[in-house]
Amino acid sequence: MGVTVEEHGNGGGGGMTRRGREVLRPLIRPAGVGALLGASWLLLATLPWDFDDFCRSEEPWGCLGFGLLMLAVIPLVGTLVGWVALRVAGVRPAWRVALLGGLLGVVVDFLYSRAGSGSLLGSFAAPVLLAAVYAAAAALVLPGVGSPRRWGVLAAGLLLLWPLTGALSDHRVSEDKLRELAASRVPLLAPEASGYRMYFPEANKYSGTFGYLLLPPSVKTSDADREQRGVRVTVGPQVAGFAPPDACEVESGGTRLDASPCEQVAPETWRWSRYGSIRYIARRQGVIVVITGGGPTVSDSDLRAMAESLTVRKPGFFLDE
Repeated sequence: MGVTVEEHGNGGGGGMTRRGREVLRPLIRPAGVGALLGASWLLLATLPWDFDDFCRSEEPWGCLGFGLLMLAVIPLVGTLVGWVALRVAGVRPAWRVALLGGLLGVVVDFLYSRAGSGSLLGSFAAPVLLAAVYAAAAALVLPGVGSPRRWGVLAAGLLLLWPLTGALSDHRVSEDKLRELAASRVPLLAPEASGYRMYFPEANKYSGTFGYLLLPPSVKTSDADREQRGVRVTVGPQVAGFAPPDACEVESGGTRLDASPCEQVAPETWRWSRYGSIRYIARRQGVIVVITGGGPTVSDSDLRAMAESLTVRKPGFFLDE
């Protein structure tokens, strides 16, 4: 009796293994076609294309038109090539797998781009992801393989990928910004700005400046006049024309400001005021910090407090929400 049970167990296990192989066998050829398509796109992307020949300003819509054309042409060509390759591989009906594979390929490309990895076209991940895409398409539409339950699994998977790719994108942006700030050519100086939020920190490697925007709660980043109602802070090297109080020439926001006089209000700190705009200039850590505001939502006392509380910060300070 024990032998019979053992044989039944082995037979059951073998049956489950055979069943698994039976389920996977119809997906192998579509997956291979997807991998081949991904490798082909990768090869095409590495060719020395001269896009100046395709994207000319005198053509209708210029580069924008060329980009929109490619958004339509690439999925269409990929679907047609996939259909031919599936037929050659003996997959029937090939058009169902090709059509759904092309559609899922566009969705996966969008999610891949949303994750901050750029376009799937030309990515080394393209063969693997397109193999999975075509295998999934075959698992959904091939006779005797697909089932309504698998459509639900696919929908659930795509819904879960939406927040995941968003989180990956935010993480990548934060990592890139941290590297940019860490490579700043000037100290990362920032004030104690209670009641203000910091936005758009940027270390410009070409001008050698670092800057950001401080906004009070009443001003939104979407407001067209945010620069006039907020406080712009720029940290940069001292320019040759800086000789306060007679000539206070500085750089702010990527532009060279005039060399008109300013008054000294504290050690290494000066104040400039013209036409309702107020500027505090501070020399700290061998660089010049320019704090510009004076709009209806920013007081002179706030600007002075900012100038007096400037401190070198770590890169992560500028990314804290």
